[in-house]
Amino acid sequence: MGLFETEETRQFTFELFAAHPFYTAINRSLVQQALAPLVVHSRNTPLTIVDMACGTGAITRLIAEEIAKQGCQARIIGVDPSEVALAHAQKSMKEIGAQADFFQGDTGDLPALVHDADAVFFCNAIHLVPDKHAAFQSIAAILALGGIFACNSAFYNGTSPAETTRFGRLWIRRAAGWLRKEHPKALASREVKTTAMHLLTPDEYVSQLQEHGFCHVEAFQEKVMMSLDGLKDLGHYWLFIEGALPGVHLTLGAMALGIAVYQTGQELGMTEVPRLWLQIIATRG
Repeated sequence: MGLFETEETRQFTFELFAAHPFYTAINRSLVQQALAPLVVHSRNTPLTIVDMACGTGAITRLIAEEIAKQGCQARIIGVDPSEVALAHAQKSMKEIGAQADFFQGDTGDLPALVHDADAVFFCNAIHLVPDKHAAFQSIAAILALGGIFACNSAFYNGTSPAETTRFGRLWIRRAAGWLRKEHPKALASREVKTTAMHLLTPDEYVSQLQEHGFCHVEAFQEKVMMSLDGLKDLGHYWLFIEGALPGVHLTLGAMALGIAVYQTGQELGMTEVPRLWLQIIATRG
């Protein structure tokens, strides 16, 4: 299975994980820092802001809330390849009384959708993009001079402190052990290999963005303490299941990871697990 949504994967979404307070806090931090220089000079001029890979609208809502808090006006555009996710995003924006335009597509579609944008966000999904050079080129093409590009990820080269790596490896071993005991036939298909993500270092992100005309690139890491309940919900996300237990049916994979995360926490005496988030804010020169 690739990175494409199916009827089955729609039952195993990122939405549960995205609802946790630690996830909201780390993304709100990026939104506030990225928009700060724009809202200071744009009180009377509407902004154009794009939320790339917007999914069900978790970050889109944070952008709308920050714009309203600062007393600014903005046209917010959400773009995502999933039609189902976009429908949820549209509904969630209406629930908070905010307005946004949503389009189905990816970074290659951006030049046809918008130009001279003031800001583009690409949160928690940039690591899934195989050709980051092409993505950064498309984003730079639609940004106005001085426009802001902000992205973040918890999947990059250098993201895991030692205790996090230890927890993750034991978590997957315990999940596989539970499957061997309870559903031994489920592991017969684990020879299936998922496509490995090419994870960049923070310096590599900076270098690639500079190559595409971003004159000032700030990359910094923020520590997040993820609860075991949050990790259980991450283990219900289809892409995570496929990476942790390749070839295992999603229902069984989610069940195994959900049980094993608490076993691992008890075994290691951990109720929270640290994770580093890479936050990047770049200005188009």
